[in-house]
Amino acid sequence: MAKNRDNVFCVDSDGCAMDTMTYKHQLFFGPIAADEFGIEDRDRFLTEWNSINLYSRTRGVNRFVGLVMGLDSASVKGIDRLRAWVETTKSLSTVSLEAELSQHPSEDLQKALNWSNKVNHEIKSYGGDVLAFNGVRDGLAYLQSIGQVYVVSSANKEAVEEEWKHQGLLTHIDGLYCQDYGKKEDVLATLIEEGHDPSQMLMIGDSSGDLAAAEQNKIAFYPILVGHEAQSWRVLTEKVANDFASGQFNQAEQEHYIQSFWTNLDRC
Repeated sequence: MAKNRDNVFCVDSDGCAMDTMTYKHQLFFGPIAADEFGIEDRDRFLTEWNSINLYSRTRGVNRFVGLVMGLDSASVKGIDRLRAWVETTKSLSTVSLEAELSQHPSEDLQKALNWSNKVNHEIKSYGGDVLAFNGVRDGLAYLQSIGQVYVVSSANKEAVEEEWKHQGLLTHIDGLYCQDYGKKEDVLATLIEEGHDPSQMLMIGDSSGDLAAAEQNKIAFYPILVGHEAQSWRVLTEKVANDFASGQFNQAEQEHYIQSFWTNLDRC
């Protein structure tokens, strides 16, 4: 199939293209949150943290939303400022948090900022393998051959850029939209405002946030299933991408993949 620049494929990074989500939460996000907020029952907190962020329908939730959910699971008090910011901010990013902290100094906001910065530092310093899932490189190359490919991720931009560069994936994308651009649904809305037809856009992701962002902008969604990532990328490359690009990705097919997505998350 020939390239058609009207076709737009939006691809999440952590847990979707890159096998990075599990180790980031188990080694950094959860343990550093426990340290920063003085969690006493650490084992229980980390079990709940992993359930919220990895093994349930809230998988892949924005880091700050996940932080509040995790702290609530441990009945942590004194996070009212943090909760209010998470519920009202237009940009769930470190930059936005810094701006809020400068206007409304509080201990919980400062702890959240310390946590986020420490997580970024530890991820950047991580010496273990950071690999793309099997099939991602070939899949991205094929997607780019029939349309435009954008990374749409809520992760830190520096980390995403470094990881994708390390795996030789940056040559297969046309744009990089990360945490600094705001929420995923807002990024998709911006792409539409810039002239992309939502009927020719496909969001590819592994979390309910990816699905919600797609639904909010009335664009199609294809799931990368947790534990079945290589198979999901193979189906995307060999079937779904062509169906979508040729206008044959119908509502019945969409509903099938969404149901498979929820069923798989419920089994995690």
